[in-house]
Amino acid sequence: MNFSKLKQQSKVHFIGLGGIGMSALAFILREWKIPVQGSDLAENYLTPKLREKDVDYFVGHDAKNITKDVSLIVQTSIIKSENPEILEAQKRNIPVITRANLLALIMSEYNGITIAGTHGKTSTTGIVSLILEIGGLDPTVINGGVIHYFHSNSKVGKSKYLVAESDESDASFVALPSFIGAVTNIEPEHLEFSGYGGSFEKQKQCFETYVRQIPEAGICVLCLDDFEVEKIYEKLKNEKKNLIAYSVKKPADLVAKNIAMDVNGLSFDVEFRDGKKIENIHMPIYGEHNASNALIGIAIGKFLGISDDKIKKGLAAFNGVKRRFTKVGEYEGVAIIDDYGHHPTEISTTLKAARKLVFKHKGHVANQLSEKSEPLIYKGSSSLKMVRNGDLRQSHKVICVFQPHKYSRVHDLFSEFCHAFLDADIVIVSDIYSAGQKPINGITQDAMIAGIKNSGHKNVIKLANEKDLAAIIKPLVKAGDIIFCTGAGTITNWAAALEQQLKNL
Repeated sequence: MNFSKLKQQSKVHFIGLGGIGMSALAFILREWKIPVQGSDLAENYLTPKLREKDVDYFVGHDAKNITKDVSLIVQTSIIKSENPEILEAQKRNIPVITRANLLALIMSEYNGITIAGTHGKTSTTGIVSLILEIGGLDPTVINGGVIHYFHSNSKVGKSKYLVAESDESDASFVALPSFIGAVTNIEPEHLEFSGYGGSFEKQKQCFETYVRQIPEAGICVLCLDDFEVEKIYEKLKNEKKNLIAYSVKKPADLVAKNIAMDVNGLSFDVEFRDGKKIENIHMPIYGEHNASNALIGIAIGKFLGISDDKIKKGLAAFNGVKRRFTKVGEYEGVAIIDDYGHHPTEISTTLKAARKLVFKHKGHVANQLSEKSEPLIYKGSSSLKMVRNGDLRQSHKVICVFQPHKYSRVHDLFSEFCHAFLDADIVIVSDIYSAGQKPINGITQDAMIAGIKNSGHKNVIKLANEKDLAAIIKPLVKAGDIIFCTGAGTITNWAAALEQQLKNL
């Protein structure tokens, strides 16, 4: 299939339409007037937007969803071969392609700009998109999160540039035709994918292949602050002259300096290797990691000839991506934050940003708690006596509500998860969201709680039922605190409902 044949399809059916990456492609096809429908196990916040674009959304997978006019099926990488819609497609000889196949097909018509890495891809894709947009290049955008500026996870532009978040979960990012690339970081993740076979070495090789294949006419922007990315840079820098190194910690082609953060957001300067500078950059988002992410956008913007002034305006316009440290509610001066972080590095990095926002004392409140405190199970307000001591009441706190995601991820990164919450004063741990996986022996909610406690964090609460969340939190908070809800499962719904639940108590 080629691009022209794609635009001639009578109807494209998406299996897993509710996914953030799948829906982005569905929106793109609708902008081109291609009929689209799809199915997923449940509705979500994207469903109404899809229906507004005349996309039929079926809840549940069923052979009857494959209507007579369907000529092409797109599936996510997690769809099993025994899925009834796949079986129906095979019965009727309807072509089935993956999301990655479709993205590559679309990108073949553009100068593709892809953002790769274990963490930070979604926000960085948004940052790059805004710099190009404000810079007048009118890009097409396909992202793994809703960019607040566009009110969407996708956008069809009129220029030759397409900005896309790439996906390492199935190594498909290697197959994307990228003119410009970037790698934020590399850590072991998604090793259950058959192509990796549990090997981090195989995954790292895929990232090296991705960097190698960026054409000499383009650039690849690499983070020297990440050990594995730096190794690739050092290995290839003499061979490939189009590598751009960035850092917030060490000498590089561009470096973020004077990083500061307050309630209004993030500010920093950028210094280039040739001594040139861009000063007084402001972004209405939080975290040193976002200054690092912004360096990718700055490097790409400079390469494409966007002025420093337009780059600064693009960064100033970036007000975040949905589910990336997104404020979804407030209760009596307590901010409720929803975040997609489901990897230990993502969680610890974002908790550091939250800590800086509420930090009022020299020591972390979590370290001031009694050494004798035990993990708690909510059994009414009396069970919270230990966490309502003077230290917690006198300091602004970060309360982290954590929903572990996938048994395999918790198993592979158990130790890292246990040490990811040191910047939280209180950690509330729910049961593991399976994402369709079968349980793994020894990988349980109780094991996760015990591991966090053994890492040195004494203030851990077991969430036996999500309905108890508001009752657990209400006696613990006061104005100035942050409730940080993190995970890739259903916790986003808990965060959205929490403000009203707290008010109803």
